[in-house]
Amino acid sequence: MNTGRPPAADLREHYRKLMNSTRWLGIGMCWTAVVPDDGRALTLDQVAARLAGNTPYRLHEPATLDAIGPPEHDAYPLFVGGFGSTTVLFEWDYIGASPNVLRRLSEGARVYSTWWNVNSNNLLSFAAGGEPVLAIDALFPGRQEHHAGLAQWPELQAITDFFAAPASDDPDEEEDEDDLDDRADYDWRATCLAVIDRTTGARLTREWLEQSHPYVTVRIPDVTR
Repeated sequence: MNTGRPPAADLREHYRKLMNSTRWLGIGMCWTAVVPDDGRALTLDQVAARLAGNTPYRLHEPATLDAIGPPEHDAYPLFVGGFGSTTVLFEWDYIGASPNVLRRLSEGARVYSTWWNVNSNNLLSFAAGGEPVLAIDALFPGRQEHHAGLAQWPELQAITDFFAAPASDDPDEEEDEDDLDDRADYDWRATCLAVIDRTTGARLTREWLEQSHPYVTVRIPDVTR
């Protein structure tokens, strides 16, 4: 239920402003929201164990993002926060987009994640019940009918301008390819953050980015394989 949450258009405007005021977000980040099926928030230990699987990890006291040095593969930080029963993870790379991590995080939960890097490589992901459901390239999302499982994410399905236009029934009309020119002015990063916000109520803000949060360090090659 999204009762009481801002309209999608307002959320997209919020995230457009956030991206414009916090330029480094466009270089690369991953934002992941974990919504437990039973409505009980995961503990920090539970989140860390799911992230790491059967590999080593360390829990750390709260710190700000700018207090942590450049991420390293052998001690890679993920910041942990909460919005009610929803747990959020912020990072600079792709762990929250990794299928194996999504499987573990989504056991008894729904997980929504958006990731991109400086080259616009990206994924908008959804997993539930220990299985990946969707993994969409937000820059070239194709048509709605291209994505089996989209009906399980109604908030995304409702954003029709996110996807390429439906195929025309006119056989003489050229098919409109979802190419880079068509997407040049579409703020897909803001839309990805907005749809996760709309779905979960977890809102990324400049204040959140400036606050201290506990964090977990893991070894990237271990947790993603």
